[in-house]
Amino acid sequence: MSVQALEARMGGLEARMSHIEGAFDQVDKRLGSIDRRLDGFEQRFFQIDSRFAQIDQRFNWVIGTIVGTWITTILAILFHR
Repeated sequence: MSVQALEARMGGLEARMSHIEGAFDQVDKRLGSIDRRLDGFEQRFFQIDSRFAQIDQRFNWVIGTIVGTWITTILAILFHR
């Protein structure tokens, strides 16, 4: 094999490597985009979770108020003498 043939093969290999590096860069960009989108979903789920926690807290207050009212009413009826 001559030196020129080797240089031609090396040039072809360099071109292929450059193409492969470009493909890896595109994949890396796409994975970064997917990662950012997943972070957005995660933030939305945290917001929804905090809203459900607020609803749960309010529900507990309402149930506590209702139970307290019932107990007070029952005691008032029982001890109304």
